[in-house]
This record gives sequence, structure tokens and C-alpha cells, in this order.
Amino acid sequence: MWAPIHMRKIFVGGIDYTTTDDSLKEHFSTWGEVVDAVVMKDLSNNRSRGFGFVTFMSPDHVDDVQKARPHKVDGRLVETKRAVPRSDTNNTVLPTTNHPDATHTRIFIGGLPQDVKEDDLESYFKAFGRVTCVNIMYDKQSGRHRGFAFVDFNDYDPVDKVLLTRNHTIKGRPIDVKKAISKSDISKIKSLMTGVVGGAEANFLAGLGGGSNDGTPASTPLPPPIGPIPSGVAAAAINGATLGRSSANNITNNSANTTLPGPGMVGGVPTLPHPFFPRMPMAGLPGFSAQLRSGWQYSVSGNAEVLRNTAGAVSTRPSGAPILAAAAAAAAAAAAGGGGGGGGGGGVNTALLGGGDSDGESEASAEDQVMDTEDGGSEAWGGPGVEDTCPPSASLLIIEPFYGGSHKQLITSLRSDESVIGNEAAALFTLPSKKWHWRARTAALYFFQKIPFAHEFKTLFASSTLNLCELIGLRPDLGSLRKILYFHENQLVYPVRKQKDRDFQYGYNQILSCLVADVLVFNSQYNYESFLRELPRHLKLQPDHRADPHSIAQTIRDKCQVIYFPVNISHKTRSPKDALEPLQIIWPHRWEHDKDPTTFFQVLFQLAEGGLNFRVCVLGQSYSENPPIFSEARQRLANFITHWGYAESKEKYWELLHSGDVVVSTAHHEFFGVAMLEAVGAGCFPICPNRLVYPEIFPQECLYNTTQQLQKSLAQWCARPQLVRSKKVNLDLNTFSWATLKQRYVELLS
Repeated sequence: MWAPIHMRKIFVGGIDYTTTDDSLKEHFSTWGEVVDAVVMKDLSNNRSRGFGFVTFMSPDHVDDVQKARPHKVDGRLVETKRAVPRSDTNNTVLPTTNHPDATHTRIFIGGLPQDVKEDDLESYFKAFGRVTCVNIMYDKQSGRHRGFAFVDFNDYDPVDKVLLTRNHTIKGRPIDVKKAISKSDISKIKSLMTGVVGGAEANFLAGLGGGSNDGTPASTPLPPPIGPIPSGVAAAAINGATLGRSSANNITNNSANTTLPGPGMVGGVPTLPHPFFPRMPMAGLPGFSAQLRSGWQYSVSGNAEVLRNTAGAVSTRPSGAPILAAAAAAAAAAAAGGGGGGGGGGGVNTALLGGGDSDGESEASAEDQVMDTEDGGSEAWGGPGVEDTCPPSASLLIIEPFYGGSHKQLITSLRSDESVIGNEAAALFTLPSKKWHWRARTAALYFFQKIPFAHEFKTLFASSTLNLCELIGLRPDLGSLRKILYFHENQLVYPVRKQKDRDFQYGYNQILSCLVADVLVFNSQYNYESFLRELPRHLKLQPDHRADPHSIAQTIRDKCQVIYFPVNISHKTRSPKDALEPLQIIWPHRWEHDKDPTTFFQVLFQLAEGGLNFRVCVLGQSYSENPPIFSEARQRLANFITHWGYAESKEKYWELLHSGDVVVSTAHHEFFGVAMLEAVGAGCFPICPNRLVYPEIFPQECLYNTTQQLQKSLAQWCARPQLVRSKKVNLDLNTFSWATLKQRYVELLS
């Protein structure tokens, strides 16, 4: 007899749009007999929605699939979770819905008999996965336990399996098992109970209307608000329109199971800017009151995880990430416009939570992550849009195919100082900072059409992302200009796991662009020397009929100069710290393998296992496919984390840097290190590997040669934080300031 289907079915998210039912079935057949495999498609255009479902013959096959994570289908990493039936997710409006969620590794157990002890719970639940902690809550006065407990696992999958198992009994008596609620979520619900909800909390609560991960919208409505609704306020359905779900007046759900709102569905209400959110009755919600009273906290981080919405999509991106801020702004704009049209809801949902159309899908693919845009969080705010301008008398032509990060910051510094570039002296043509590989491949053709043929340009300034050779071939009229190429990074030494993974063309294009340019500027001596050192080896990758690499290298060398990148430092008085306050460690880098997050987190795991006390703030830009170590670190270091993910504003970024004691790099790829210098400017002590650009910038006392040295230094500072707080870095930051470097850029562009 077959087991229930919900025990044999998995949800597969983040699949490639070329994946078919057959290829999905073929991949997962390795772990057992597949009864059914389906890629969910948009009925309007028959296009894949980026997720699917696979049903097996036996629950054991699901266990084997989950043990074999991560999975790669059609060359793309996908995320597998146990599928949740709608009946399990529509029974509550609280964030205890039993969705699979990579951030939840703890369960709440209620109705616990008095004779049940920790060993009994561990013995029972170890059948689902490795139990890391059992905590029964006791009354201090009576010594009797309070009837509830928490159990931690090493992974989220055992939690999902526990929740999908319908009935649990210990010593012959039934117990109540639910997903635990974090303290940050509890604080939101406390606000909900008082009726005082606003801003991001309103958006958070508007999405708690149930749903499932089978693509079906919620059918359980939230209760109506107390009191009259003011007239003249734009309407958006309380059932989740602000997060992309269809309201009663706006039915544009892409799911095949879209239904019109039935009796009891709430009509148009305000987008919850103040206390019009309903006060929710807490009676009849088993387990919630006990969790609320216990005040359980699994992380010191103030960022609550974004919960799965009605279509079942989840985002593990912290609430501080810019994508959330953008989505919230889009939601507010949609509400202000009356929520009209399909784009008012669905578009916001896709940006905020991944939407029902895709689980974890975004525009940034793994291929788009090669570009080194420098890690400083202060560079990237302001949006990725194009900012073209072309005054008729402009003599300077600035071209930036990747207008974001340090690329944008440099151009902003140049244009904001009229003594360098006058208001009418420069034309600017840009492309947004995403899809780096396509920018490098195709930007020249785009700018060929975009740049006017009638002009008075005398100088061309571009970053090395542009294939300058192609552009000049397409636009011979630009060939006579003085052409300056700025290297934020170089592709010749980008670290790849295997040499066969290196794309020869990107480095080759940069070499050709150097030959066409008149002046080559590198942002560090290391960038310059590594490019010329690697150039002959790169050209020797050609199988035959090679050009003479040494003569090419000498031609390029004669055009080169080094001008440091101008770093903006936010000077702020640091509050003195108590000697007992834990060491605060900052990691402000992109979430990619070339920054070697694995080494960093492995060191922190060792510190934590050694009983040392510290706090960690993980900044930097994340992507749709982050290295797996980040998920593991977020679980294992939950009680040490003070911030996780991209800061939501420049001000927040600097606030977090000023709270740090030590800033750490473990990078294998760094040409300047904006974020490290910004952190030093904020008062952090840097500790960096003795390689790449770091020896050029930082004194020897800040460098380590082995991972053991890094671990030893951090362990010493964890034990005595005042040692590092009293250390002064022998580094003159004025060397990298705009005031110092300005004249070099004036001479470059004049």
C-alpha cells in the first residue's frame, strides 16, 4: 500500500527554464522510482515558472533525495524541499505554518506529559534526523516542566519531515508539534495584538494569510480590521495584495488554480500604514501562547526571515537586503495607484519573495557573478538604472557597461566635482549593473547605436568591462579620441575551480582593448602587475599560431599607470565598549566562492565549538545561488549573528561598520578592497591574507599567512577583546581619499 502522497512528493525550486518534465524525471530517477514529474508552467504563455514537483513510489526515495543535496538539473543548482499539502498551510494566519524553510531547524512541542524527559524526546526525534539540542522549559519555583519544549536539528529537512508526519506520540500519549517562532516574529505578533503596525511590519503581516507550495493561492482570509476604514485611501486586499497576491478587486494570479474570492474574503482595505490591522484572537491557537511567553530567541539578529507566501515561494534573503526595500517601494507605489493592473501585485511578489512563478529564481544567474564590483556596501545604493546624458558641447565621453558598485562610485566622484569635470563637459552612457557576461559580450553593439554620431568628444573614458576594440571597429569616428581604459579588475587572474572553466574570451577581449586604448589605468599595483604577468600565459592557451606575447605585453606596459580608487570614509565617533562586550567581527564581501567564505565560516565554527564568545556581522551582496556554506553558517552561528545580508541603506551600512572591532578577509580574488578600507575608516582592525592586493595596502601586522594564524588571532581577541580595540592600524587612509587623488584624475582627464 502506498504511503500518503505528501510523504512521497518533493518541491523543486530554481529550475532552469529549459528543464522539461522528462529531464526532471530523469535526474531524480537516480534515487528511486518516479511516479510523476511536472514542471509548472504559466498557462498564458506555456513558459516554465521556474519550479516543479516530483512524486516517488516510496517516502524512502524522498529521504535519499534530500540526503543527496545539493542537486543540479540541466546544469543548474536547484533547491529541493518536501512538498506541503494545502490542508497543512491554510489553518492559521500565524508564522507557524509548516512550510519547508531552510532557515528553520527548530520545532516547538506542546502538550508534553510530566514524565517525559529530554532523553525521551531525543530518542523519539532522532529517527527523523540528527538532534543537536533538546530543551524542556521548567518552572523555577516548582521544578516541574511547563508542558512544552524545543528540539533543534542540524538541518531543516528533519523539521519538514517531522511536520509532515501527521501524528506524534511519546509514551503512548499524543503531543503537539509545530515549527518554532523566532523572537523577532513574536515581537511583530505582539505589535499585531496591540493593533500598532506599520511600515515593513505591515507588509510582513499582510503576507501571513496561509497558502501552500503547490502554487495554489490562500483560501483562509484574515479577519477584518477593527473600526471604520478611512475614505479616500487607496485599496489593497488585506489577503496579501501588497505582497503580490490577488485581491478581491484585482484577480491576476498566474497559477492554474486561481479562484475568485469566496464568502468571507476581505475586500479593499488600506495598505496598513497605521493601527487598522486586526487584533487577532490568540485563543484556540495551540502552542502559540506558550512560545510567546517563553520569548524564545534563536538568533540575536534583528532581521526576521521572510516567510513563505501563499504561492509557497520563500526567500532566505534577510529583511535588510535591498531587493526587499525595492519591493516594498514598488508595493507602496502600487497601492498608491489603487493596486490596479496585474503588475501592481504580481511584480512586487516576484521581487520580494520569489513569487509563485519561481522558487529562488532571479535575474542574476551564476554566470553573472564573475564580475568583481568591489564589496563596499556604500557604493551600490541608488538603483541600477541607466543614467545617460549628453550635453551638446561635451568633450569627455564616459562609457560604463556595468553601472554599479565601484564602477558607479568612481564616475560619481568624478562628476560630482566640477573642478574635475564641468556640468556640460561630459557625456555619460551606461548600462545597468547586472548580467555581467552579457555586458562584456554585447555592450559595444549597444553603445554603437546609442552614442550620437554628431559630437565634439576629445577623450573617451571607459572601464575594462567594455570591449573597446569592438566599439572602435563599429565606430571609427571614436578612434581618434584619446581613449582611457580603467581596470577595476582583470579577468586574467580570476580564480576558477578548474582551468577548463575559464572563459578564454573575456581575458582576450581585455588584451585587445588594451592594444586599442591610449592610456591604461589600474586601481592598484597588484592589479597592474598581475595582468601583465599573466598575459603571456593566457595567450599561450591558444593551441597554435600564437602572437608574440612578450612584445604585446611590452606595448601594453608602456601605456600603463596606477591610480588608486578614491575611497569615501564616513567619520563618526565610536562609542566606547565595555570590556565584557563580545568581539564584533565584520565580513563585508560578495557572497561568492572567490571571497572564500568557507574558510571564514570554518574558522568561526571552530571558535564557537571552543566556547569562545563573539558576534558576527555578515554584509555584502548575495545572489540567487549562494555558496552552500552560507546556509550552514546561518544555522550553526545563529546565536552569534547580529546582522545577516546587505544593509538596507548607506547609513545602516556605516552604522554596522562602526559597531565592529575586526574586519576579516579570506579572499582569493581582490584588486583593491574598498570594503576593507571603509571598515578601517570606521574603526575596525583589518586582518587579511598575505596575498593579492593586501600587502600593498595594509601593514604586516594586519596580514596572516595561514588559516591557523587567522584562527589564533581571532581566538585571542575573543578571549580579550580589549587587545584589538586598543590596537591602532599603521595606515594613512588619506592615501586613498578623493582629496589626495583628485589631482591625479584631473591630469588623467585633461
